[in-house]
Amino acid sequence: MVTFIRRTLVLTSLLLLAAPTFSQSGYFKDDFSWGFNSGIWQARSGSNGTPFGCTFDPSMITPSSHGITLGVSPGQCSELRTNSLLSYGRVQGSLKTGNAPGTVSSIFTYTSWHDVPGRAWQEIDIEFLPTLGNVVHTNVIYQPQGGTYESWEQDIDLGQYGLNITRDLVHIGFDWSSWRIQWFVTDAWGNQQVIRTLYRDNGDGYVANNEIPQYAWPSDPTRLMINHWHGDNSTDGYYFPGEYFWENTWAYYDYIEYSPH
Repeated sequence: MVTFIRRTLVLTSLLLLAAPTFSQSGYFKDDFSWGFNSGIWQARSGSNGTPFGCTFDPSMITPSSHGITLGVSPGQCSELRTNSLLSYGRVQGSLKTGNAPGTVSSIFTYTSWHDVPGRAWQEIDIEFLPTLGNVVHTNVIYQPQGGTYESWEQDIDLGQYGLNITRDLVHIGFDWSSWRIQWFVTDAWGNQQVIRTLYRDNGDGYVANNEIPQYAWPSDPTRLMINHWHGDNSTDGYYFPGEYFWENTWAYYDYIEYSPH
């Protein structure tokens, strides 16, 4: 059931992405001073269909002297994605979110056959869903074009690191290489903590719980995205991201940084 709902949710999103940019990018850091850097990002316009209950609208992105706020209101939401495709590297940022059930705020990579014909869908996720409580939802997704969807999901309690995503500016990210993905946070005492590690299977004939098969390892150049949206209270929407109660809410992003390997 989890896989089916997640597949329906994200496939709908992928089908509605606009035309890609094929250049690859090196290091960048955007502290979003008075808005986002249009040389790095483009703001999304349009709808993803069910179970998304809102249309992405650039007017829902609010600048400030440092950092931006991605807004959600009934029927409206917000998204940024990189103009260029990225490869192995370290993705990190800091954010704080509202506490409205039925919403999602995220940092994630995404590429698929929409970027290059025949390319598999590959995605690495950091997501916050108030419906789930004070946790970060981590995931890796793989699906060849026309093939079987697979995902590796895990929810991690932020409280054990002295953090609350609705109260604290949470520094979080992942380091992605050809053989390992490590998600990390900076805890309340200033220490970086690895919160999850997945490895590429070494081909020994046994795929452990913390391994991803070689064929499914995310390896192609990919787009980096951040977004904030609410569900549509359909059957799928009640399950992921949960019931939405028509609240205005926000997700504040202090910065996003990418360092290639």
